[in-house]
Amino acid sequence: MMSAQLQQQQPNGPVATTTTPAPQDSPSSREATAMATTTAPTENNPAFPPLRNHARESSSPYVQRHGDTPVAWQPLDAKALDRAVKENKPIFMHIGFLADHHCRLTTQDSFSHPLVAAFLNHAFIPIIVDREERPDLDTIYQNYSEAVNATGGWPLNLFLTPDLYPIFGETYWPGPGTEHSLAAAALADDHAGDGEEACIDFLALSKKIHNVWEEQEERCRREAFEMLSKLQDFAQEGTFSSTTAATLTRELFLPERGANSDEADVDLDQVEEALGRIAQMFDPTEYGFGTPKFPNPARLSFLLRLAQFPDEVKDVVGEKEVENATNMALGTLRRIRDGGLHDHVGAGFMRFSVTRDWSVPHFEKMVGENALLLGVFLDAWLEKSGSLVAEDEFVDVVFELADYLTSPLIRQEGGGFVTSEAADSFYRRGDRHMREGAYYLWTRREFDHVVGSGASDGQHASLVAAAHWNVLEHGNVPRDQDPHDEFINQNVLYAVKDVHELSKQFGIPVSEVQRILASARENLRSHREKERVRPGRDEKVVVNINGMVIAALARTAAAVRSVDAERSTKYLDAAKKAAAFVKHNLWVAAENAADKTMRRFFYQEPSATLAFADDYAFLIEGLLGLYESTLEREWLSWAKELQDTQTRLFYDPISRDEIPSPRRAYSGGFYSTEEQTLSHTILRLKSGMDKSQPSTNAVSASNLFVLGTLLGDATYIRQAKDTIFAFEAEILQYPWLFVSLLSGVVTVRLGVKEVRVSAREEKLRQYYTTPRAEARALVLVAEPEPEQEPEPKPEPVELDPPLKSELEQEPEPATEEQMLKFESKLRSELETIAPDVQGAKAEAVPAAQEAGVKAKEKESEPKVSEPVAETAPGVTGVAVAVEKAEEQPAVAEAPKETPVEVLRSGDDCVLMPGELISRDGNCVL
Repeated sequence: MMSAQLQQQQPNGPVATTTTPAPQDSPSSREATAMATTTAPTENNPAFPPLRNHARESSSPYVQRHGDTPVAWQPLDAKALDRAVKENKPIFMHIGFLADHHCRLTTQDSFSHPLVAAFLNHAFIPIIVDREERPDLDTIYQNYSEAVNATGGWPLNLFLTPDLYPIFGETYWPGPGTEHSLAAAALADDHAGDGEEACIDFLALSKKIHNVWEEQEERCRREAFEMLSKLQDFAQEGTFSSTTAATLTRELFLPERGANSDEADVDLDQVEEALGRIAQMFDPTEYGFGTPKFPNPARLSFLLRLAQFPDEVKDVVGEKEVENATNMALGTLRRIRDGGLHDHVGAGFMRFSVTRDWSVPHFEKMVGENALLLGVFLDAWLEKSGSLVAEDEFVDVVFELADYLTSPLIRQEGGGFVTSEAADSFYRRGDRHMREGAYYLWTRREFDHVVGSGASDGQHASLVAAAHWNVLEHGNVPRDQDPHDEFINQNVLYAVKDVHELSKQFGIPVSEVQRILASARENLRSHREKERVRPGRDEKVVVNINGMVIAALARTAAAVRSVDAERSTKYLDAAKKAAAFVKHNLWVAAENAADKTMRRFFYQEPSATLAFADDYAFLIEGLLGLYESTLEREWLSWAKELQDTQTRLFYDPISRDEIPSPRRAYSGGFYSTEEQTLSHTILRLKSGMDKSQPSTNAVSASNLFVLGTLLGDATYIRQAKDTIFAFEAEILQYPWLFVSLLSGVVTVRLGVKEVRVSAREEKLRQYYTTPRAEARALVLVAEPEPEQEPEPKPEPVELDPPLKSELEQEPEPATEEQMLKFESKLRSELETIAPDVQGAKAEAVPAAQEAGVKAKEKESEPKVSEPVAETAPGVTGVAVAVEKAEEQPAVAEAPKETPVEVLRSGDDCVLMPGELISRDGNCVL
């Protein structure tokens, strides 16, 4: 294939990251700059105006940044595609994001290079995409890169036919004339065959693609079509459900099942199988999984949840295996906490480590991933102590992360949370060139000076701190991770010795070691903020990222209320204001209320791009967390409204009468995109596999379980189960890649855990401080007042006829005002859960009793098995239930569904619907 031919000409070896500015002063360069600014009308299409750079018109800050480059960037719209078709020009598409180091290098070394820009404008239609604005496109073409190159990542640079079929694509290519392209050229001499021209930089590759298109267009189109057809086959994830109605699909993929079968093979056994495979992938020495090492919050959360699942799961998995799972998760979290991913001077975690031992990070910080890590570290704190203990080893990380997410750096004044912090920055004010990790790296000389300054024992303090963070005279970055000497003499801070080891080494008390490290950290922080330039932020307020942060902060606020009431209030306030910001700015009204939609992000104004299924899923999860933490019904009502919208736009309904198509399989689950797209080549995918974030369908299924339980809506429960069964084939084959959906399998088999608690502080606290497991719903039960001695009956009094008639009428049901008073009372009980009032015991009184109808209620008081639900206006079966039942978890009965086993496997990797992954699962993005 053409892409394979081009790939063979790529030199092997590490990709360099050193930057050399592109030449700008030669006459040819100035000429090329003028040529790159616009392109003349073609001979065949004189009607087309010259291309010009539209990047500044985008609502994405990453795309806007390219407005200063000479490339004539076009948005991906019908106009650009129409021009590509009529001019018969291939499309060059760049997909990247603002925080990434190599994306910035590509912009600096290639897109700002006049010769590269001139050629792109002349030979292609250049289109730029922010991967955080269009995750659908990013997923499709990452799948392509995985299939062709066995790797993916950013930037993703693609050459496509005019109708978006992929011709060739890869990740980072060095710019012409830069230091790393010259180094690559030297390496290429050993790999290029006789008469072959090695493609060693961006410009050379662009010219090669152009020549192939000019000389072999028909072949390019044919092979691109075949590749997209294969991608379409891979994109069938979530469409082989045993409940799929189409006879053809059943005959092809489910020959052993009857058409009316409603059974499902996916069961608790898959939990055991997933754990076994994860244990095989686990690194017992350095912890984590594979290299490079990603935090993988979804997998760590699954490992921690195993100990919290019902006993039925432990019976299948085994007590020893569950204990081992907990140890794997806790050990990995310790390495993440102590390693180079952690900003030990400030706060937050970088995206991943390029080394096995967690020592050298990619320096960008992603806000969504930090929010997910907050939830996992909170679970680890709760898991270890069984309750919140201020001395636990993870307590500092939990508060540090929550403080980071609510700091002005991440939380905007209006309430929304930004997307990321960049990897690159200027080392000092006034520098001309950015460096990767410049804000976070230290030479030993600078470290000693900063740590020891102003201290009577400065030299001793710097020795202790350097031993703690492994700060070395010649730097601690391994030589093989720095082929171009970018990090020479530089140190990434990561903890290699704890306070007890340091106490023994230096012969000082542990308390003194703690004082020295705290002082060193403060000195380093102060120096860094004063002398260095903070990395830039991507200030988009993206819905799905904000949903993750809202969920993490709401849950943390409720959990730590008894430990630190002030911080709890701060976290909860930040979560509520972020939700209000999203609702006010991105929840778009329509003439028909049922047609309301969400915008994907806000940056100076709402984006033109509509929200995707993941935006709805994570925001709903956040709103349900807010409801649990506040008992404010507005969050539950909005969650229901959003769920109905997500279902309308993205749900794949099950039908036994419809014939499946690439846009609708009728097999359950949620597509990532709406049915209508700009081009049929933009595939419609379902996300079931966990990557850096839990899968959209796993989060959606959990939301549906909770909403269905709280609102008494069986339709939601049915959709949740069908969503999980849509991925049955994949779960049966590769359960370790679908661990978030496996939590849903536990819920399907054992039911939603309805946790019934009263408004008494200790019982709510117990709920809030319980680690996550299967789906659960908080049901508040009111405890009756103790019976009192009956008062003597007063002497009968003769009443006026009107008053007597009124009193003889039947008591009215509780009013809306009385209902709100009841919920207000419950919320006031929550506010008592703080250290200074821990002994307070407040009884919750039903609203009907406050209304003066106790006598009538007592006559019809329900039995233990007959709960009386108070219903919120406009919402069927609200989540506040009034019961006299004992506070035992109720388990909903789970119906039976069916499985299938259909996937494809290769020799070195596994081709499965929607993804190309290695057998150990490590090349999952």
